[in-house]
Amino acid sequence: MKNFIKNIPAQIAGTYTIMSICFTIISFAVGAETIPVTRLAELFLLSVPGGIWMEFSFGTCFIKRMADAKRACIFVVPFAAVTFICGVLFRWITELTRISTYIKFAGIFLVCLGISILFFEVEHRIRGKKYTEKLKEYQKGGKIND
Repeated sequence: MKNFIKNIPAQIAGTYTIMSICFTIISFAVGAETIPVTRLAELFLLSVPGGIWMEFSFGTCFIKRMADAKRACIFVVPFAAVTFICGVLFRWITELTRISTYIKFAGIFLVCLGISILFFEVEHRIRGKKYTEKLKEYQKGGKIND
């Protein structure tokens, strides 16, 4: 539990960074030239439950032995619901009666998920095999000296 609490700030920071990058990419792709300051605060508010849920889903404090695909499902489905609720509350999503709104939300969410997976894979490759070996040792119940 101590590791869970200890890792949350880093997960929130990582989640916020990815959200900001995705938002910037999408904003520029649709022709926006400015980003409202309030949007950054809203993204931070969304990154708090996102970071906590990410640590729960991908950390090793609660779920020690599970395939990454299953962990991704444990993370994505609830986080998509939380993101949609925040989208409605923050008025990112306003046309709730049109099916195209839900299709756009799902598409944007999946694109952002793809971008975040890409960033985390790059990070994982940068950290290299040493990180993977330590993670496997930890999951088997061994000690980590570093």
